[in-house]
Amino acid sequence: MRAIGIGVLLLLSVLPASAEDTGLRWLTVSAPVLDAPAGRELGEALVATPVRVIGPSGPGHLDVAIPGFTDAAGRGLYATPARAVELARVTPESLSPRPLAPGETAAPGWRPVALRGWIAAGTLTADPAPMWQKAFTLYRSRCTACHPRRVPEKYSLLEWQDYFRLMGPRTRLPQDDQQLIRAWLQHRAGDAAAFEAAVARIAAGG
Repeated sequence: MRAIGIGVLLLLSVLPASAEDTGLRWLTVSAPVLDAPAGRELGEALVATPVRVIGPSGPGHLDVAIPGFTDAAGRGLYATPARAVELARVTPESLSPRPLAPGETAAPGWRPVALRGWIAAGTLTADPAPMWQKAFTLYRSRCTACHPRRVPEKYSLLEWQDYFRLMGPRTRLPQDDQQLIRAWLQHRAGDAAAFEAAVARIAAGG
């Protein structure tokens, strides 16, 4: 990842650890998004997804928003208007329209949307460093058993997504670990600037 990108992520990640504060958090495991604390499930946000805490906490839960894009099917939330960085698996009715943030563009067939709901507080962290360290350790130990280590920057966000659809199951790791490695690699992809911009918009509430 570029030095600027690392600086942006570090700056956004240095947030108060208190669950009562608003700001950027990262999912350490895939978790259901609910319409209220102990309410019905709207969808599942995936491990390593950046979310913005926007409201007061409920009983063990935080009110969060995840802005992104969806396609005509409306069953996935993506960081950019492409099926490259999947943030959540949803039902179409759980997504709300949102205006485009400054600098955003929507490709044909894609809509800017947001997923708003409640996530268990224990699944979120303000410091993603231990999560990324785990991803690197898994990548180093499980993704180089059969072939040389690949240079993340030589592949695009979409290429890493497609690669893990094929190769992820071969690691025999749990789904969350496969998705965590994919997210780590995508943050270092050749076109990671688009992902970094999406993270910045989430942190800013866009």
